[in-house]
Amino acid sequence: MAEMTGKNTANTVEAALSDDGSGLVLTRELARVLGQPHAGADGRHDDEPSPFHDGDLVGTVSAVCTVRRMRPDAGPAGVSAIHKGAVDGPVEVSRTGIVTDRHGDRAHHGGSDKALYVMSAAEQRHWSEVLGGIEPGRLGENLLIEGDIDDVEIGAILSIGDPSNAGLRVRVTGVRNPCATFARGVGRADWVEVFSARNRVGVYLAVLTEGTVQAGDEVRVVSSPGHRVTCRRWFAHHDPRDAQGLLNSEIFGNCVIADFTKKYVRAAAHEQVG
Repeated sequence: MAEMTGKNTANTVEAALSDDGSGLVLTRELARVLGQPHAGADGRHDDEPSPFHDGDLVGTVSAVCTVRRMRPDAGPAGVSAIHKGAVDGPVEVSRTGIVTDRHGDRAHHGGSDKALYVMSAAEQRHWSEVLGGIEPGRLGENLLIEGDIDDVEIGAILSIGDPSNAGLRVRVTGVRNPCATFARGVGRADWVEVFSARNRVGVYLAVLTEGTVQAGDEVRVVSSPGHRVTCRRWFAHHDPRDAQGLLNSEIFGNCVIADFTKKYVRAAAHEQVG
């Protein structure tokens, strides 16, 4: 596929805010699909370890984003809340996410296990260049982190700010699975594959301790399960050995695996290594 110019991509993204995407012929509707070998990932990790240990600084919050307006969407929900934007000052966060945020497709987005969607700020800047310029929040993210958030382990407990002084304590529950709603939101038929190719799709967080979050808050590892399966590693490979490691870690009480992640883990656990 020929590359689009920055001007053309910027116009495409802007048009997608009011277009429901019904005319977009998607080349793929979901990045990781149950029933496919390794759910569509390559199946073999390279033993990529997490660079983070308990107490380490993952990064700092650079933007907190909440919904600007709902956009029409051709999916079952009829609307999407993917168009978010940065807000200033402390923002209240409950067990289900930023209190001013909304979700269109509640069957697949939001809820306690997907209370916050977090992306690396470096990835947001990369995709802004690809798409011809987009503001923080335009990819649906609630938080942007100046740091490699995709390199934390699934099930890790993090602090955002100081939990003893209105900050948050959160659990890493899994990764984003780029989907048709996301593709329609940026107006690109090939978006699921393009966004997934870097294997840094961002992570979901469950809120364990409610509070507030704001730009400048530090994000630190409180505790890691120690199974070595980072969010990036899991998304890239869905390696059966990692699946077994995740399940064993939960059995021994070292981590909690969210249901939306566990169904993929269980599916991979008994496959042959690719």
